[in-house]
Amino acid sequence: MKRIALIGAGFAGLAAAYYLSEKFQVVLFDQKGIGGGASGISSGLLHPYPGEKGRRSWHAEEALQATRQLLKVAEKELGQPVAQYNGILKVGPCDAGDDVECLSDGTFLIKSGITVFPELYLEGLWRACQKRGAQLQLQKIDSLEQLSGFDLTVLAVGAGIRHFAECRHLKINYVKGQVLACALEKTLERSISSKRYVAMTPSEKICHWGATYEREFIDERPCKETAIALLKPETEVLDCRAGIRVTNPAHYFPLLEQLDATTWVVTALGSRGLLYHAWLGKKLFSTLSI
Repeated sequence: MKRIALIGAGFAGLAAAYYLSEKFQVVLFDQKGIGGGASGISSGLLHPYPGEKGRRSWHAEEALQATRQLLKVAEKELGQPVAQYNGILKVGPCDAGDDVECLSDGTFLIKSGITVFPELYLEGLWRACQKRGAQLQLQKIDSLEQLSGFDLTVLAVGAGIRHFAECRHLKINYVKGQVLACALEKTLERSISSKRYVAMTPSEKICHWGATYEREFIDERPCKETAIALLKPETEVLDCRAGIRVTNPAHYFPLLEQLDATTWVVTALGSRGLLYHAWLGKKLFSTLSI
């Protein structure tokens, strides 16, 4: 059985690990552990009309279906829901679609929208990966030279990709996103997607308010003062978290690219990580299984 080194234990890494471990021996490497990077602070808003213009995403139906499948896998492992499936409100422009209902001028109900609870989802998906034989090593990998002994390598390392010389030719950008955990006075019926989203959490008393899109930043750590100034929360701020997204400057399409005979990279998912991670994991498995 071929051995695969998979760098990164966020959405993309765990989705790839789940599918690849069906046929290969998979070892995950991530210094921060499961969901320790940008995936772990994700708002969890999953729908096919992200962005200020609300345009329907590329391969939206296939990507949504793939993520739904992995949500069910995680829920089976945990024995509890890892998401809220009652739709998402979209404030602002939104393409017309069979899953879109116009509620008023500028407000839409995206009926296919799902609010994922990232920590629960990642935990459940990792348990499923473990059942298939995947292993995790809490180790920082920033060079392919550290991975001798593996037949194949997959880089799903998020912002850590900038440390790999083999990826310097990729045309990608880095965006800092900060999210505020805020107190709720009343329970949200569903999450709200807009320039400043309000996302449900497993707690009825807490919501996630965000996220910033900081293209010029020096410090990757959270800065509550900056986040509050940019996001203008309307309720009490309880916490602030930050992560670095990798984006494709040309368009919103993610990248699944072969670097050499034994190395692949999954990157540039940007704010669409939940939408595309499972679909890309399946595509990678199909390619490597030939």
